[in-house]
Amino acid sequence: MATGIDRPSSSNLSILESVLEHVRSAAPPGARIELAIETDLSDAGLDSLARMDVVNRIEQQYKIRFKEETLYDLESVQDLVALIENELDPELGAFAPSVRGPVRGRNSVVADGTELIQEVQHARAIELPNASSGTTPTTVRLSEVDQFEARVVGITNAGLKLPFYRVSERVQGTNAVIAGREVVSFTSFDYVGMARDVRVAEAAKEAIDRFGTSASASRLVGGNNTLLEDLDRELADFIGAEAASVFPSGYGTNASLFGHLFNEEDLILYDDLAHNSIVQGAKLSNAKRRAFPHNDAAFLDDLLTDVRSSYRRVVIAIEGVYSMDGDFPDLPHFLDVKHRHNAMLFVDEAHSIGVMGPHGRGLCEHFGVSADEGDLWMGTISKALGSSGGYMAGRRSLIDYLKYTTPSMVFSTAASPASAAAALTAIRLLKREPERVARMQEQSRLMLKLSRDSGLNTGDSHLTPIVPVILGNSKLCLWMSEQLLARGINAQPILYPAVPENASRLRFFITADHSDEDIWRTVQSLIELVPLGRRLLND
Repeated sequence: MATGIDRPSSSNLSILESVLEHVRSAAPPGARIELAIETDLSDAGLDSLARMDVVNRIEQQYKIRFKEETLYDLESVQDLVALIENELDPELGAFAPSVRGPVRGRNSVVADGTELIQEVQHARAIELPNASSGTTPTTVRLSEVDQFEARVVGITNAGLKLPFYRVSERVQGTNAVIAGREVVSFTSFDYVGMARDVRVAEAAKEAIDRFGTSASASRLVGGNNTLLEDLDRELADFIGAEAASVFPSGYGTNASLFGHLFNEEDLILYDDLAHNSIVQGAKLSNAKRRAFPHNDAAFLDDLLTDVRSSYRRVVIAIEGVYSMDGDFPDLPHFLDVKHRHNAMLFVDEAHSIGVMGPHGRGLCEHFGVSADEGDLWMGTISKALGSSGGYMAGRRSLIDYLKYTTPSMVFSTAASPASAAAALTAIRLLKREPERVARMQEQSRLMLKLSRDSGLNTGDSHLTPIVPVILGNSKLCLWMSEQLLARGINAQPILYPAVPENASRLRFFITADHSDEDIWRTVQSLIELVPLGRRLLND
C-alpha cells in the first residue's frame, strides 16, 4: 500500500468521498465490496484502464492534471486520495507508488492475469496428466471460466438468451436467413455493398483459379503475388499516401505494430475508446501508455506539454470512426498536437475507409487534409472493401521497413488470393461509383434522424453508418435483441465490459443496401419495444 496518508483530515473528507464515488461508478456491475480508504482497486473490480477512467474524472472535477509518472502504479483508494491532496497542496501528503500490473484494454473481456486456483470443486476443469502416478489426472481451475459460466447461468435464469454466435444459413446483402427465417441484418460491416457485388465475387473466383485458395506462405518468402502488389498500389493511391502494404489481419496489424516500433523508452497515448487491438498492442510494446479522454485533443496537448521531453518517441493513436459510438475525431486538431510536440500520429481507419469523405477515401478526404501530415494510416479491407485482412499506409521508407520486419507480416501467411482480388476490385469500383458512398451516408442520416426524433438515445453518433441505441441496461439489451429477431430484425447488443453498464446498447450498422422501409420498420419496432421491455424488466 502507498504510505502517503493513513486517514484523510476532516477538512479533506470530501476528497475521500469524491474518490469513493468515482471508484463506485467505475466498478463493474454487481461488485459487492464495502469501499473504504484501505480498499485495493483490484478488489473493487477496477482494471488498469478503469483506474485511468477514474483518474480522468478526478482531473476534470478538480481542474488538475497529474504528472505522468504518478499514474502507472495506482493500487488503492488511499493512493488516489494522496494523489489529489499532494496535487492540491504538496504539504498534505506525497504519492508513493506501489507495484501494480499494466493497463488493460477497454474492449477486453477477461481480466488481466490468469488466476490459477488449485481447488477443483464446483468448476469445469482442464485435465492434465499426473506425472507422478501416470494414472490419476490433476486439474487446474480457471477463475475466468467460472465467472463466465456464472454470467451465462444468470442470463439463462433471467429468461434471456445470448444473441451472440447466431448462425446465418444464407446471406445476401442486408438479408440473412437465421433459424430458417429471413431477416434484415444490421450486423454487417459491408457498408457500400461490395461483399455482394457480382464483379467482386467474380474477381475472387478468378483469383482462386489463377493462384489457388491460399497464398501458402508469408509475403516475404513466397506468398506474394501480382494481386497483392496491385492492391498495395491501389490502397496508397486511394488513401493519398506514398505507399501501403496489405497485412493478413487487421487485429494482428495493430497488436504487432506497436510492440515492434515502440519500447520502454517511449509513450503510447490512445483514445479512451480505442479498439482492443490498439490497447493490446500497446501492452506488448512495454512502452509507457495511457488512455486520454475521448476525442480530447486539448487534454492531450496539455499532457504532452508536461511529459514529452521524458520520452524518445511518442505516438498518438486514434480511430477514423469509433465502432461503439459512431463518432470520429477532429483530425486537424490532432495533427496540430502531433506537430507541436514532435509526436507520431497513428490513425486506425478500419471503419472510416470507404465511409468518410465524398468518395469514401477516409478521414483525410473528409477534412481535406493530406495523408502526408500523419505517420501511420492503418485500416482493414474486411469492412467497406468486402474482403479480409489489414493494411498499413504512410511514407514509403517506413512502409518498406514494416514490410520486412513487422512480425504479423513476416511470420503470417499472406492474405488469400481471393481476398486480395476482392479488395482490389472493390477499390476500383468505389473510384468509379462514389454514389455508393452517397447512398450509405443518406441511409445513415435517415436512421439517425428517425431514431433521435423518436426520443431514442443515439449518443454522439453523427455522419457515420454506426448508430447505437443506448439503453443503459444489459438485460434490456439482450431482451430487445431477441424481440427484434422475432420481428425479422437482426441487431446485436453491446454489453459490459465492452462499454460501461450504463452505456449498454444495441448497435446498428447501416449500409447502402438498407431500404427506407428497413429503417422505418426498425425504428418503429424500437419505439414499441423499449418501453415494454423496461416495464417487464422493472428497469
